[in-house]
Amino acid sequence: MAKVGMFYGSTTGNTETAADLIQKEFGKLGADLLDVFNVADANVAKMADYDCLILGSSSWGDGELQDDWDEVWNEVGKLDLSGKKVALFGLGDQFGFSDTFQDALKVLADKVKELGGEVVGMWPNEGYEFDDSAALMGDKFLGLSLDEDNQSELTPERVKAWVAQLKDEFGL
Repeated sequence: MAKVGMFYGSTTGNTETAADLIQKEFGKLGADLLDVFNVADANVAKMADYDCLILGSSSWGDGELQDDWDEVWNEVGKLDLSGKKVALFGLGDQFGFSDTFQDALKVLADKVKELGGEVVGMWPNEGYEFDDSAALMGDKFLGLSLDEDNQSELTPERVKAWVAQLKDEFGL
């Protein structure tokens, strides 16, 4: 069975909490299936060790990645993700940052594609209110989109549905 590595960056703890929820949901599929790393403490070169990846970041300011990703971005750029399926999850504030909601997902997706990876795990934009997002492809986000500031009550069910989706897309 494919091994999955999840790498995330978290400033306020919301992305870490989402990563924990994703890990718990994956645990229902098999305890040894998912390894989790905070990019602030991890060697991102370990991404090469996995068949499938999950990358998570919140969007900041004008849609930038979370700061810990900035610290490792050059190292990420040296990776070869050819043949890897990569799912993305992001946290954002659809009201406070309505013009750049989930834009960090686009930054991650562009890098994954540049490095030869395949982005999977697209998520419908239904049920969100925002003005613009670079992370949209048609009517889907480039990954799971969570808003802990305004829709935290929807997070557990969204995570559950997304992990079920990834199970199929990762071939688990």
